[in-house]
Amino acid sequence: MYCKLLIATVMATMALTMAGAARAQAPGQIPTQPQPVLVPIPTRTYIGFNPLGLPADVGTAELETAVAPGLTLGGVASYIDADDRRFTTFDFKARYYPAGIVLRGTSVGASAGYTRFSNSVNGTRQALDAPTLGILVDHNWVYGQDQHFLIGSGVGVKRVLASSADRARADVDRAVFTVRLIVGFAF
Repeated sequence: MYCKLLIATVMATMALTMAGAARAQAPGQIPTQPQPVLVPIPTRTYIGFNPLGLPADVGTAELETAVAPGLTLGGVASYIDADDRRFTTFDFKARYYPAGIVLRGTSVGASAGYTRFSNSVNGTRQALDAPTLGILVDHNWVYGQDQHFLIGSGVGVKRVLASSADRARADVDRAVFTVRLIVGFAF
């Protein structure tokens, strides 16, 4: 008798649970699970240059492309000649866009590269070739009817991976501050 009562209770509980679940899934109701929002991204890659290179001794070219939602990889090559200090840089960059839409808005990133520093120290030109590691904070704006015109800006810091004696010889600090200004075409 006890067994029959236990089986009847379990069966009644299962029937009530299934009826409640079926009623919760009635047509026209909003599902309880959040659905992913898919945002169409019209551009995933850009190529750009620094417009200051035209009137000044600054040249920069950048390429960046999406590899995953919110994540891009790219590279930059630059040459700067300011006040008899010259920098020639080649960097690989990875950027993360927290909003999840690549090439738009604020991003944080890292860079790894190689820089040639050349400086006049006590009347003698000294050079230092060294690898660098850096962190970046950038912001991009994309304009135009077809969303192809990109303006980018940002700041960063690079750590020069050279001995203190080599850095002192070429008058190069341990960390180098960087500034980014890019005008480009997104596609």
